Amino acid sequence: MRLHEFISANIEAILKEWQDFARANQPPGGNMNEVELRDHAKELLTNIVRDMTSAQTEPEREAKSQGNAPTSGADTPAEEHADERLGAGFSIRLLVAEYRALRASVLRLWFDGAAPPHKKDADEVEDLIRFNEAIDKALAESVARYSEAVTENSDIFIGMLGHDLRSPLQVLSFGAAKLKNMEDAGNSLNQLGSTMIASVQRMKEMLDNLMDFTETRIGEGLSIRRSRTDLAAIIHQLIEEFRSAHSENTFKQVITGDCSGNWDAIRIGQICQNLISNALQHGAPMGEVVVSCEGLDDKVILTVKSDGEPILESLQQNIFHLAHRKHYAKENLNKNLGLGLYIVKELVTAHNGKVSVESTQSKGTTFKVELPKTAS
Repeated sequence: MRLHEFISANIEAILKEWQDFARANQPPGGNMNEVELRDHAKELLTNIVRDMTSAQTEPEREAKSQGNAPTSGADTPAEEHADERLGAGFSIRLLVAEYRALRASVLRLWFDGAAPPHKKDADEVEDLIRFNEAIDKALAESVARYSEAVTENSDIFIGMLGHDLRSPLQVLSFGAAKLKNMEDAGNSLNQLGSTMIASVQRMKEMLDNLMDFTETRIGEGLSIRRSRTDLAAIIHQLIEEFRSAHSENTFKQVITGDCSGNWDAIRIGQICQNLISNALQHGAPMGEVVVSCEGLDDKVILTVKSDGEPILESLQQNIFHLAHRKHYAKENLNKNLGLGLYIVKELVTAHNGKVSVESTQSKGTTFKVELPKTAS
């Protein structure tokens, strides 16, 4: 039996070994289901079989060996697999190991009795060459995509930091200008000084936490330090900061019920800040931002509402995820929508919560966060 025929006939056994390898090596805390573990494996094998059976000239073989094989322009299963594994927290070492395990599994099963005895003839040698070429091509595509994504994610993290630091810097700039022109300090000076100190503290927290977000991309996960936290107090402080720097906007806070829970106060502050910053950046100029907090028996619901142009429906399900920003889709003019929303998603997930968005022309845009009051 030719190798490509063997792969087609025994694809389920091969997929089972792929799945077992991925399950044994998934990142700490991973609980991937069968579909996630087998991610794109069947499409990869189908592509390998197609590659092995397609006609190939000597110049084409030479070009392929040098990594210059022609491309269709569409994403290959290997590239999509790299995106998904990066999103799941797999390191590039584990990504490469998957291909090494796939290569070893196919050849072992082929030689180990899953196929009838066969002699080492020209066809077998050709099959081995073509199979290894196809595996190497898929591996190269995955590694290239993974590396590109890591590089872009690094740029995104820098952008996130600049994005999140902008608001407290505006507060400091506004406060410094006011202090310079202030003849009679009085109580207003004390109040302004307190606001500026709070802004400086938030900037320090963002810098301290930058490494935490890097860890989310290499599978370590975010560290959460839970303590009794009052979300209403955090909202009040943040709105005062934003009001000082954005006098052209109107801010409204609506608090009902007990809005305290067992959370990481710094992380919860980041969630609120990013949602308010996003509302100011993408909402109507000089519009109103309404921040609501509703305390229920077992959870607290935070909403941030703004007016303005609605988020496209096609983007609403993906704006929280880096993997769906399509770093290769240069024509996507909306790819920077809500730069801080990825941070929000990671922090809400770390608190076992949920985040969603509803955006229409008539009702405006509302981001909703549900936070369990206690850790599960």
